[in-house]
Amino acid sequence: MIEVLSKISEATKLLMETGFTPTHVTASLAQIGTALGVDRAYIFENQSFPIKGRVVADLKYGWGALSVQSPQQLPALQQISLRELAPLWADALAQGQTISSLASAAPPRMRLLLAEQKTLSLVLAPIKVSKETWGFLGFEDCKRARSWSAEELTLLKALAGGLGTALRHRQMRSSLSQTRTQLAEMMALATPR
Repeated sequence: MIEVLSKISEATKLLMETGFTPTHVTASLAQIGTALGVDRAYIFENQSFPIKGRVVADLKYGWGALSVQSPQQLPALQQISLRELAPLWADALAQGQTISSLASAAPPRMRLLLAEQKTLSLVLAPIKVSKETWGFLGFEDCKRARSWSAEELTLLKALAGGLGTALRHRQMRSSLSQTRTQLAEMMALATPR
């Protein structure tokens, strides 16, 4: 558990210092996934869908152990609707709760998706940015039907919180950069030639 905590701390620090880039996020997922002994790790970002009230989640980042297909290699994982696959899970994530389940105990539609991926157990944690559910973090075990410990769930929820903070930090940096650019343009226009 100490190794997992250490990897989560390293990952959060890396993302805060270097930014939420695909290379750094994937490296962080690989470190944490390896420390947890899981087969897949991924981050989905929620997207509003043109149909009112429908939310889909796009796969943004993923990592897979050498023994399994990575999330990016699984067509069914490129975009999903948790509301359609597991409505109660979607509600729980929106309320900030972490989900852990054996594939055999998952809601029927989710169970089919997990069976297709050869997943035996998974954990999902919401990623919140400024109180809004931005998306979710997930880890899958394809080798054993694993019951996730309370300590693991707490650490993964903390990781999701750290990811939310890193995303908020990225948004603030982007906003600050835009403001600087606008100010520089205004100063250039106001300065007599």
